[in-house]
Amino acid sequence: MRTTRLHIPDVITIDNGTDPPIVTLDSDASRYLCKVMRYDVGDQVVLFNGDGNDYTASILNAGKSVQLQINASSRNTTESPVHITLVQALAKGTKLELIIQKATELGVGRITPVSTERSVLQVEKKRSERKLEHWNKIASSACAQCNRSVIPTIDPIIELSQWFTEHESEHSVLIDPAATSSFKALVPNNAINILVGPEGGFSDKELALAQASGVATVRCGPRVLRTETAGFAAIAIVQALIGDMS
Repeated sequence: MRTTRLHIPDVITIDNGTDPPIVTLDSDASRYLCKVMRYDVGDQVVLFNGDGNDYTASILNAGKSVQLQINASSRNTTESPVHITLVQALAKGTKLELIIQKATELGVGRITPVSTERSVLQVEKKRSERKLEHWNKIASSACAQCNRSVIPTIDPIIELSQWFTEHESEHSVLIDPAATSSFKALVPNNAINILVGPEGGFSDKELALAQASGVATVRCGPRVLRTETAGFAAIAIVQALIGDMS
């Protein structure tokens, strides 16, 4: 039976000189563990809070507010040696939810949603705050599923032009089907930003701005990929070349 992994917001400190720490789950997590997964007193689960560790815990009581006793901790070694930031243009429908979920599974360290000239989706400030909270929950759930213990940072939505200004000196590549260079030409680096355009692609103005900012353009093979596919392909290529999927 596969061990269930749960994300908790608590800071956990294990001191061998004191009693093992006890964690109380919120109502949603308690219901999931006991009602959905059918766990009971004495069963073990793995908790993670984003600090890179896994915490083995046993259930002390099963009810509306489940309490668990932390028994041990270990460092989770699933993080990629290269820090990948996916700079993803806003996409319509639920595409961005899928992108966040799968990018997390592929090992990205950061996801920055950007508004571009051709972005079909435009998000108002009030809605963007709710969406950010929702996106963080998706990333957290994806971490639990794929055995990561570091949750990627999900940034608030910003304009693409602002992103260029703030990250001008960083190692960045932009996916462009018309590019002549491929990822094979990349110089190995411990951090990289991957920029993916919206459904209609980047505008000529945005491509010129990228060039002026020192961002290299690359292509993901000979085929034109959708916005929800290009990022996955690019991340997998980078992980295969300089990350942990070789």
